[in-house]
Amino acid sequence: MTTTFIMHVAGLFLLVAASEMLNGIARTVFLNKRVGVQNAKRISLLPALALCLLICYYYVPFLRIRTDGGLLVLGISLSLFMGLFDIVVARFIVKARWDAILDDFDIRKGNLLGLGMVAMAFCPLLASKFALPS
Repeated sequence: MTTTFIMHVAGLFLLVAASEMLNGIARTVFLNKRVGVQNAKRISLLPALALCLLICYYYVPFLRIRTDGGLLVLGISLSLFMGLFDIVVARFIVKARWDAILDDFDIRKGNLLGLGMVAMAFCPLLASKFALPS
């Protein structure tokens, strides 16, 4: 693994984090009052995954990862990064309580963030299946 490769992966992570942050802001501004916070979180899962898939579609080919296993490792690391990013933003920027942060990942309470993280792990692999052969 070269420094250039690590920087490219970090760029992918930052692009996805920025898009997810914008998705969250859009959800808060446009959906929360119209459909309620819980429904807004559920609705915004689809555009969040679509944005991640779109970014992966254009960005992952530049990483030249050729194996499905490598793409899954990339996706899992992306999901772990995003989970940590969500926790850090919620705790230290939004000043959310730990129980509220953990509730966002609790599927039993109707929150889909945990499922979104699992689905996100497959975005690089799925995007590579749609990509044109190089």
